Amino acid sequence: MCGICGFVNLNGTPVDAAIIARMNRAMFHRGPDDEGVRIDGDTAMAMRRLSIMDPAGGHQPISNEGGDIWIVFNGEIYNAGQLRETLKQQGHHFETTTDTETIVHQFEQDGIDGVHALRGMFSYALHDVRPESGRCLLLMRDRLGIKPLYYYRDQKLLAFSSELTSLLQHPEIAREIDPVALNQYLATGIVASPATMFRNVRQLMPGHYLMLKGGELTEKAYWRIPGQSNLTVTFEEACSRTRVLLEESVKEHLVSDVPVGAFLSGGIDSSTIVAMMAQASSRPITTFSVRFQGSGYDESAYARMVAERYQTEHYEFSVPDKGFDEGLLRGMITHHGQPTADSSALPTFMVSSLARQHVKVVLSGDGGDECFAGYSHYGWLKKIGLLCALPLSLRKALLATLRGGANTTLFGGVSRLRTVINALEASLAGKHRLPLEVLRLNGADSINSLLQPKWRMVDADVWQDIDDELANSDMDTVASAQRFSCRYFMPDAYLPKVDRMSMAASLEVRVPFLDHRLVEYALSLPGEMHWQKGVGKQVLRAAVADLLPDDVFSHKKQGFSIPLHTWADENYYKLAEDLLNEDAVRRRGIFDPISVRRLIERCRGREQRRAALESEYRLSHRLFQLVVFELWCRMYLDDLPEIPSLANMVRHD
Repeated sequence: MCGICGFVNLNGTPVDAAIIARMNRAMFHRGPDDEGVRIDGDTAMAMRRLSIMDPAGGHQPISNEGGDIWIVFNGEIYNAGQLRETLKQQGHHFETTTDTETIVHQFEQDGIDGVHALRGMFSYALHDVRPESGRCLLLMRDRLGIKPLYYYRDQKLLAFSSELTSLLQHPEIAREIDPVALNQYLATGIVASPATMFRNVRQLMPGHYLMLKGGELTEKAYWRIPGQSNLTVTFEEACSRTRVLLEESVKEHLVSDVPVGAFLSGGIDSSTIVAMMAQASSRPITTFSVRFQGSGYDESAYARMVAERYQTEHYEFSVPDKGFDEGLLRGMITHHGQPTADSSALPTFMVSSLARQHVKVVLSGDGGDECFAGYSHYGWLKKIGLLCALPLSLRKALLATLRGGANTTLFGGVSRLRTVINALEASLAGKHRLPLEVLRLNGADSINSLLQPKWRMVDADVWQDIDDELANSDMDTVASAQRFSCRYFMPDAYLPKVDRMSMAASLEVRVPFLDHRLVEYALSLPGEMHWQKGVGKQVLRAAVADLLPDDVFSHKKQGFSIPLHTWADENYYKLAEDLLNEDAVRRRGIFDPISVRRLIERCRGREQRRAALESEYRLSHRLFQLVVFELWCRMYLDDLPEIPSLANMVRHD
């Protein structure tokens, strides 16, 4: 596990060594064990290393025998051992036992197509200086987007990095807001790849590669989220195959030259991973969980239940019900490099810091909800889908009537209207867009009222890329929602959160549910097989029923977010007032000061009435969005951190 960075001066100018050193230093937390830099004329590559495989011999950059193909690599290749033996039989000579060197020889053997042989999580940069290759640079990202890779391109420069803070150390990269990204962020709290909040800075899409050759830059997909299969399988066959694939994946993810632990939330996904780890490992498993004191977000009792069943060495991090920490919030922002309104990043850092005191590697249950239809809103989507059968004009008229009623109804009545209003509003979008509409924090009208005119956009233009990808589908509602989650929320919210917050603690997190063979199989099944009688994960539940206590399956699914509406204390509101006072908002020139003031007043409970769409959850997250955004502006537009702030808080064994 590492961080990688580099750049090419497209006009042939020799590399300034100080720039690549600065970019690499900004990722110290991703690899405190080692660093490496290679400069070849106009091209520079660098990395920071967290030593997991072959700790003594895995220094990067690594080359082939001839020294004319070089690589810097972030991630893990779980089938590297098998690939290495095959490549040896084909005549390749290895100097190390690292998975990094395996990628080099696989490329030497099969070119770009060699990526299809890799099973794991990865982003890497490969510099092929052979004359016959045209001195090409290849950037590659894993199929599901587990590992990040950002890049910038103009007429003079191609630069890349695992993290935005590192990438922006290059002095030629301007720090300007992308209006599409801003509108996406206000809608959902995240930015949809390939965009970032910075104009002209992009994410390499999951399952894509970028090649620079002869001055031409080409991006192509080598893997896509699969559609439903035409194969007919019984429920029992689906459960059996799922069990086999998941057991194989967990075994592969245990490959390591250092001890491996696990995050254990008490939900089905992480509990399943721990159970299979315990069965596959010859030594006790170390597990880690977060306990939210005095809130409805606490699953720690179920985590302890699983820990006791499998006799794990279990540790808990207890989060106070109230306890705003501005330093932690600033650190979250600097590690992401762009705004994110996902408050669960904070407890993710807490549990990662706890785990890092004991191990360098943990397995997590991330990806289970997307692959096996575990989100509770999937059932809600099915109900909203029924509304789409009503004439559009009727839905619009009914929505207008209910909104009018909400504006004249006392607060006790408003909450009863909220569900119906939200459903009708979501139904006005296309079926493929229902998952986004249900999870919106701000509707298009709310965003326009919040923004100054020059930043407003037509909602259809904001989501055009996603519409183009997902609109033409005849899949059932659940299957469509699974693919939306895999395309958008998982790689742009959940996986970045896990990567950035774990790497802030210099901890590697592996995700067995996102083995691409398991993902392909799970998504090949009909959505209706996963979701039955109002309950999701039916295939997974049946596949692992013998492994877990009944209470793990029957208790209500909890989130992993901090309960913002109770967590926000006077210190938090003071920060919000300081950051978002009318003078500060007016100087920034993005938001309408009066709209921001009204939002703060509503969050503080100073208005007797609320609009029907403003539940405590949405209100608290809308304000959190703006607090995070203004902090980000001050750190990245007004200034630029040399290293993410949490890096100074991390302690290593």
